[in-house]
Amino acid sequence: MFEAGSFGLWAMFAFWTSAIGGIFLAIKWANKKGKKSPAPPDIIIQSLKKRLADGEISEEEYQRRLRNL
Repeated sequence: MFEAGSFGLWAMFAFWTSAIGGIFLAIKWANKKGKKSPAPPDIIIQSLKKRLADGEISEEEYQRRLRNL
């Protein structure tokens, strides 16, 4: 009665391929969006120098954190 022939099979294949590919890309995009690159070392060093100057950390703490970079 409702025979679509081979076009129906190809249309269904294209639909499911697009749907699965879209889900895969959405998951990949969501995982990538959550990751942030670390701050460059020069920004971290500037922050440490400011914290040392403001008295938030001691000289020993400053040196220890510099070594850990």
